[in-house]
Amino acid sequence: MQSVRLDKSTRLNVLLTEDRPRGDGHWSHHLPRLLEPFGVHTHLAHTGRQAIDLAERHPIHAAVIDLSTPIDTPGIPAADASDGMWLIELLRRLPNKPPFVVVTSPMVDQAQLSRVLSQALKAGAFSVLNRPASLNEVLIVFKRLVDTCYAGTWPTGCNDSNNNRFS
Repeated sequence: MQSVRLDKSTRLNVLLTEDRPRGDGHWSHHLPRLLEPFGVHTHLAHTGRQAIDLAERHPIHAAVIDLSTPIDTPGIPAADASDGMWLIELLRRLPNKPPFVVVTSPMVDQAQLSRVLSQALKAGAFSVLNRPASLNEVLIVFKRLVDTCYAGTWPTGCNDSNNNRFS
């Protein structure tokens, strides 16, 4: 692994959303610390309003979206996993249309799982993970996303792409 300059202009900005604050063992707490040395800056949102605010203040290059993220009230997940599709629509309206990974709630039945999977993929999701997702699963999918969407290097704004490899 190569060293990375950690100034703001060389960072890959990743939006993470989750339906409620999680314990220290959850992947959303470990992912930022693991990606930071590679120049990845994560922005964690517990509500849709927070996600919108972060997307307005920072260029978002990738996202990991929990479909149960509430619009405004932390700790109260959406009644139906498909309700979180509004957040995906927000990402699709951003100027750079960042690639995103969807994290779904555990599904009650196969029909519900198929419907949510179909909606997410039609909306352009890079991948869909079922909760509970492990840190390893999220890292593998994130690496594939960077390799596929950014040829293994950070998006525009980087001065020296060789210093910004994720491998």
